[in-house]
Amino acid sequence: RFAADAARETESLRATLATSAAMAEALERSGVNLEDDVVDTYWNAITQPASVPQKLKAYELRAKELQKAMTETLKADIKANNACIAEAKSAVHEFIELGNIDLAEDRLAAVEAMDARLAELKKKGEVYANREELFGRPVTTYPALNSLFREWEPYANLWRVCAEFGRYQPEWTNGPFPQLNPEKVTAMVETWNRAITKMLKHIKGVPAEVCAELKARLARFETNLPIVAALRNPGLRDRHWKDMSEDLGFAVKADAEFSLARAVQLGLHEHIDVLEKYSEAASKEYSLERALDSMHQNWRGVEFETSPWRDTGSFVLKGTDETQMLLDDQIVKTQSMRSSPYIGPFEDRVKLWEKKLTTIQEVLDQWLKMQSGWLYLEPIFGSDDIMQQMPAEGRKFKTVDTTWRKTMLKLELTSEVLVVGADEDLLGSLRKCNELLDEVNKGLSEYLETKRLAFPRFYFLSNDELLEILSETKDPLRVQPFLKKVFEAIHLLEFQKNMEVTAMLSEEGEKVTFVNSFNPAKAGGAVEKWLIQCEAAQRETVAAMCRDASKAYATSKRTDWMVEWPGQVVLCIGSLYWTSQTEAAIREGTMKAHAETVSAQLMEIVEKVRGKLTKLQRKTLSALVVLEVHARDVVAELAEKGVPSVEDFDWASQLRYTWDTMDDGKEGVTVRMINAAINYGNEYLGNSSRLVIT
Repeated sequence: RFAADAARETESLRATLATSAAMAEALERSGVNLEDDVVDTYWNAITQPASVPQKLKAYELRAKELQKAMTETLKADIKANNACIAEAKSAVHEFIELGNIDLAEDRLAAVEAMDARLAELKKKGEVYANREELFGRPVTTYPALNSLFREWEPYANLWRVCAEFGRYQPEWTNGPFPQLNPEKVTAMVETWNRAITKMLKHIKGVPAEVCAELKARLARFETNLPIVAALRNPGLRDRHWKDMSEDLGFAVKADAEFSLARAVQLGLHEHIDVLEKYSEAASKEYSLERALDSMHQNWRGVEFETSPWRDTGSFVLKGTDETQMLLDDQIVKTQSMRSSPYIGPFEDRVKLWEKKLTTIQEVLDQWLKMQSGWLYLEPIFGSDDIMQQMPAEGRKFKTVDTTWRKTMLKLELTSEVLVVGADEDLLGSLRKCNELLDEVNKGLSEYLETKRLAFPRFYFLSNDELLEILSETKDPLRVQPFLKKVFEAIHLLEFQKNMEVTAMLSEEGEKVTFVNSFNPAKAGGAVEKWLIQCEAAQRETVAAMCRDASKAYATSKRTDWMVEWPGQVVLCIGSLYWTSQTEAAIREGTMKAHAETVSAQLMEIVEKVRGKLTKLQRKTLSALVVLEVHARDVVAELAEKGVPSVEDFDWASQLRYTWDTMDDGKEGVTVRMINAAINYGNEYLGNSSRLVIT
């Protein structure tokens, strides 16, 4: 291999040297003088390749001579190894005829020596095989050695098991009983039994008798396994040994002085049912005991977590879901344990544990309930206005607030659920606080109800919205966001610098100045009072504008009139005049002429819409067009039918607007249909659009 590699390397060097020679010639032509050691190195490199082939040839001859000698040596080694294999085979055949189970330790020593001998032969065979492969010779497989291994293994295993059982059996039988491991003993016996079953298929002659004897001895020992399993139960306690001894009629306790031999001597294998009865009970009780210990262990590290709550300076509980899940799980387990027939020895302990869990559950429930109430009421009673209006409830909440803050601060000292949650005093405090919170909530509900009775439109608001209004009685502007929920179309009120309210604005931006302004400051902080004034002001204003617009209608050009008044007023008075004019036409029998007039009025509005209008004026006319189209269609239908009287059903079934004297002695609008008559109400409706008439 070296020679072959050297030849390839020489060819590579020749190419490199050719490049170097070209560079040397170029330097010489250029007159460059090189140092002597560089020149010497160059000429040595140039001349060396010429001597390589001769040296390689000599090396190859020497290698052939050495390979021939080593091949002869290798043949001799392989022959010697085969002879050793034959000798080992004879020794194995001699050994496998041996018997006498009582000499198992001596046989094991021979087995270990033979194992080492066979392993050495196998190792030599592998070394020789590698050399054969190196020299390119056929590899010797040593089938006799492989066959010998297969033949030897069952007998070797036999004496291994015999020796192993011979060592452990006295130790298990006569040694201290508490040192026995039932699982380990049972596992080893099962392993030996499987090995014996496998060996019996291959072993013959005297060793087969040894194997049978081993199986018999192992079977005799196996009869003691139930005793080991029953008496080495970790759940057995003094009470079990006492009851077991009374049941057996003699004292039994698996202490350091006790052994398996002593158990056999006492004849315990004849009372295995008694042993298993107490062992099974001990196992069940031990399982319950471990479950109790595990439940205690599961609470380690479980703590109440808190987080700061806004800018209150206090804290709230968070992340109680895992605690609740653990509680639910353990309460169910504890209740299940109490129903177990084996709970007797731990009944008091289980009852105490169940009581503790129940207390923790009640504390957590009361705590979260109190937290919910505190979170809801804290911002409410944080308002001085609410405190002044509800002094009794305010004092009760102050008591709850103080208790809450002290309780949350205590969690900084210890937050373990098992410690904090089992505090009976804490449970009593939480219950008392929740009772106070219930009273506060009841008083708050009654207070809100009185406000709603005073101003029924407050029923349109939720409790939170109403409380927000009532908590800011000093600032009427804070009521603005809720106006659209209290009134149909009042979006905002116009406040002057002296807080006088002078106008109302719709969501569309329409501004209507009040006939009678009012000042919330005069209500003495009672929001409902000035909202009642607002309600009255809007109705007075709408009623007054309807009267004024009606008068203006008679003296103004219709197309000018309709853009000079609020949209609602235009629609109302327009409908009123349409009703009046239609009834007059019915009485006079001029419905066809009236129909033409109505159509002409509609076209005037259409022309007006095409002109230059503000956004609000266009919105008013758009709604008016819908009404006028409906009015035109109704008049046309009545004219076609020739309705003779205003009492006719075709006319009576229409929506009609009329002037009537109201309870206050003033004229007001009444809306009629058939026999029904309803006051217009004068609620401000803004400048909303109409799609159809229904």
